[in-house]
Parts: sequence; C-alpha cells; structure tokens
Amino acid sequence: MPWRDAWRLSDRCYPEISYQAIYAVRQGNLPSSVPSSELVARARRRVQQSKLLVSFVLAILNAGAFAAMGSLAQANFGAGLPLGLYQVGVVAGLLILEVALLWWTALQVLPTYLASNVVPFLETLPIPRPVVDRAAFLLLLRLVDAPAITCLVLTPVVVGVAFGSPLAGLAVLPGVFASIVAALSFALLTARFFVRRVQGAGGGHGQTALRWTYLVLWAIPAFAMYGSLAIAPKFFGTLAGLLAGGPRPLLDLLLSAYPFPLAFLPLELSRTAPPTGLVGGDILAITAAAVAYFLATGWTAQWLIRAPRLLAVSTSSQSAPGVLRSAGLTSRGIVSAVLRRDLRTASRTPGFAFLILLPLLDAFAIGIWTVLANPSNSDAFNIAAGAVSTAALLATFFGPAFFAIEVLGYSYNRTLPIPERSLLLGKVSLVALIYFLSAGVVLALTLVRVFDPLTFLGFVLAEAPAIIAASFFELGLLFRYARKKGLPIVNLYSGAWWATAVAIPALLVAGAPLVLFELLRASSIPLAIGAMGGLALIELGACLPVAWWAEGRGSV
Repeated sequence: MPWRDAWRLSDRCYPEISYQAIYAVRQGNLPSSVPSSELVARARRRVQQSKLLVSFVLAILNAGAFAAMGSLAQANFGAGLPLGLYQVGVVAGLLILEVALLWWTALQVLPTYLASNVVPFLETLPIPRPVVDRAAFLLLLRLVDAPAITCLVLTPVVVGVAFGSPLAGLAVLPGVFASIVAALSFALLTARFFVRRVQGAGGGHGQTALRWTYLVLWAIPAFAMYGSLAIAPKFFGTLAGLLAGGPRPLLDLLLSAYPFPLAFLPLELSRTAPPTGLVGGDILAITAAAVAYFLATGWTAQWLIRAPRLLAVSTSSQSAPGVLRSAGLTSRGIVSAVLRRDLRTASRTPGFAFLILLPLLDAFAIGIWTVLANPSNSDAFNIAAGAVSTAALLATFFGPAFFAIEVLGYSYNRTLPIPERSLLLGKVSLVALIYFLSAGVVLALTLVRVFDPLTFLGFVLAEAPAIIAASFFELGLLFRYARKKGLPIVNLYSGAWWATAVAIPALLVAGAPLVLFELLRASSIPLAIGAMGGLALIELGACLPVAWWAEGRGSV
C-alpha cells in the first residue's frame, strides 16, 4: 500500500514544513516564544491562511471568466467571432491564468519545502523508495492543495453554467488537471536553478544583479495575469481577422496550441454549441493536439511523482557556487543598514522579492502600453496618474509584509541592538523607495508621449508624504501590537488577517489625497495637486510622532 503509507508519512511531516515556513528556524531565526502546545497549530493555521488567499484570487478569476463568457461581453471584446469560439478563447485564457498563479504559488513554497530538509531525512530511514517518492510529492501537493482544489471545483461549475451543459463543465476537467500538472512541473524545473544560483549565491554586484534578474523572470508567471487581461482585446481581434480571411494554416496552428484543444472540449460536448468546423479550425488537427496534450500530461504526472524527492536530495548537498572571499566590513547608518539588509534578504526570498517587483512591473507595463497606444495628452496624464496611484496603494498595502522580513533578517543581526526607531525608519524607507521607483518608471515612459515633467513630478511628490504617513501608521500599529502582547518584534508573526487589518486604515490614509485630487482636478490640475500635497503633509504630521514614540522603547 505505497500510497496509504506515503499519506501517513506526509501527515507526520507536514507540521514540520508548516513550522519552518512560518518560523524559519532552520534558516537561522530563533524559536518563537509561543508555548509549544500552540506552536504547530498556529503554524498550520498561518500556512492555511496563505493558501486560502491564493484560492480567493483564483475564485475571482473564475468569476471574471464567467462574466466574460456572456454574449454582452462577446459583443464588446470578441466582435467578429462566433460566441462559441469566443468562449473557447476565454476558457483558454482562464487555464493559462491558472497555470501562472499555481506556478507562482508553488515557487513561493518550494524554498521552504527544500530548506526544511524533511525529504533528505526520510532518505536516511528504512523506508522503501516508492513510499519516499510519493510522500515527498504529497508534501509538496499539500502546500498548494487549496488553490488546486479551487481550480478543480470552480472551473467546471463556471464553464458548465456558461455553456449551459453539465457535460461541458466535466469536459474542462482534463484542461484543469493539465494546468495543475504543468504549473507544478514548471515550478520544480525552475526551483533547482533558484536554490543554486539565487538563494545560495554569494555577495557582490554580479551575483546581486543575477539574483534580481532571475527574480524578475520568476515574477513573470504572476505578472502574466495582468498582461493577459491587457492583451485580450487585441488577441480576440487578431483571431477574428484570421477567421474572416487570414491564412488558414496560421489559424489551425493557433487553435492547436496549448491550451486551446483542451478548451475546445467543453464546446464540443455542450448541447447547443455548433461543431468545431463552424467556428474555425481543423477539427482533426485540434483533436490530434488534444490527444498529444493528454499523453504529455500523463507522462509529466508520472515524472512529477518522483521529481520532488530528486530535487530535495540533490539540493540538500549543494553549496553556493564560486570561491569564498574575505569579508570587508564597512560602517554605515543603522537605517541604511536595515534597508540594505531587507533588500538583500528579499533578493533571496521570492515572496518578499515579488512584493517589491509587483509595483515596478505594474508601472513598467502601464508605461509601455502608454507608449505603444499613442494616447492623447489628457489620456496620457490619466494613465500616469492611475499608475502612480496604483504604485502608491500597492506599496502601502504590502507594508506589513515587509515587516515580516524580520523573520529571516533577524538571523543576520541577532547580536546587534537595533533600536525600534531605526527599524521603523528602515521599513518606511523601503516602502518609500518602492513608491518612487515605480512612479519614476511609469512617468519616464509616459513622458515619451506627453512631455510635461513638472506636472507629473508635482503629482508624485504631492502623494509621497501620504505614502510615508501610511507606512508610519500601519507599522506603528504592528509595533504597538507586539508591545501589547509582550512579544519581541522578531516573533510578531502577524498572520494574513492581522496584516490585512492594519493595511486597510493605511490604504485610507494613502488614498485620501488621491480622492481629493479627483474631486478638484476638473477645476484646475495645479490646484488639485496643491490641495493633494497639503492634505498629504497634514497626514504625515499626524503620523510622524510614531517614530519618536518608538525612541527609547528598547531594541529588537
């Protein structure tokens, strides 16, 4: 009974991985001061919260796909396409988004999975190899089980209702299963390089550039969610052009590419859908491609059962590449040191790196779209203002997550008495840095179309005090909570619920000047920017005492 034994074994090991995911003891952090009787339960609860957040995003994507598959949406976005082919395109887009999000989720948990050293330990026990293979696979699967189940349950329901046929809903299950297998496979294939070249890399400018370059590529799967929505209208237009009179081989090739053949299955089995030949594409070519994808998915699934163990064992004995050099010590301010330490920690931790890269990638995409779309002057300013607003809100919302860097960062400075005020100022500096970089990227690209640097710069500077104020506010709440609970700062493992709770009032602080700008911009943009900056300065003055409140409160 290899699978039953493997499940029992994974059930014993899963609490250890959950504990390492939250408390990172094997990565140098001190054990939590939480009583041992509550420790495992709390760790499992925190991991479950993270999985449920990803599941919530997948649920939103499915709801959006359902809304997009209606005839009204087809008239707006898929003009020139038969409704059936348009719906196939939406289903294919949904499957791609599921691959992207599940891939990114697996990438986030794999470093913890490998760092826990659970699987190499199982290798030393007198357990049959097939049982260890399957236990390692089940352990990885349990870290992404809630998002995967969300896809397997919601996607058939959405497709079945949209196509008006339960059979159509069941027919999409092979496509969802193939998406899950593909996502986990991509994650495992890229994880080994990450562990060797990114997480275990040494210092130096070259290694730092390599880490951040790879992390940018790593963020692309999640960023594909935004990009796919941005290019969807253009894609449907291209598909309509090929259907109307474009080269037939090119249309057949497009409709045979993954995941279109799997997305066609619900259309074929729905009660009211016309045959595939009536909506474009060679049915024989599409069927042959679907069979090929079925076979590839089955073979990949077999490989996937063995791959987690092989990856864990191979990376456990690898050391960082390169020759070790003597360390040179330099003196710098505490706030600057905290900021540099956080950036270096984030460059070795995909979850934190993504929080830094998402606002930057979002700004870059909006700026590139502005350049390519050639909007009018007023449209370009609206786009730039929207991008700056998005960067501001994203940087603020992720503020509490930067606080969690202390879980890993403390392992580097546990012997140093860092004052709470310096730690707070370092975190605020990180949020401000992300905001200015994001705003700078989008404005630099927007200026190619509309050269009005003073107006754009005024908008960015007017919102900056509100971002800093919001950061002081939300991080101050975390400090206050830690003190109330009697916890060291490094053991304040705020879960997803508490992090969201402190981010909501901070979003109100950051968003108030933006709302005021929208109310006044119709009369005069300079007046609106001035009023926006005035309100932001008032908010900063109200929140700035948090830094002085932390002075003299001890060290972390």
